Amino acid sequence: MLAERTLWEKATAVHVYCLQGRRRCERWSRHWHDLARLDDAGIGARAVADRELGLAVARHKAMFFRENDSNGERIDYEAAISGSLRLVPTGTAPEVLANDYASMLASGMLLDEDEPFSALMERCAVIEERVNSRIAA
Repeated sequence: MLAERTLWEKATAVHVYCLQGRRRCERWSRHWHDLARLDDAGIGARAVADRELGLAVARHKAMFFRENDSNGERIDYEAAISGSLRLVPTGTAPEVLANDYASMLASGMLLDEDEPFSALMERCAVIEERVNSRIAA
């Protein structure tokens, strides 16, 4: 699979998590970790430049992974790749995600990592802003 597609797959999964305001998760924090690492490698810019790939991921997910947000409304995956991507959870979801991240670090699943969760979320906020502003431009 193309790394750019992997980025869109993870970004849309994170987007759903954020819109749902999940209160449970197990090993979900790896997606934020992976997004930051893919962005470090320049994959984010290439993924955003490939609008057709982003649309293909959004359409596939809309067909096979129909999800609702915290208000019960259907999640629009195309909105996520069209300037409304959400990568930073709100409410109680960040605390749950932080605990998951700590567990993953403690288990050694993220072997090379010692980045604090708050720094990871700050990086994802920057990625979110950059992606949304590039798409909207």
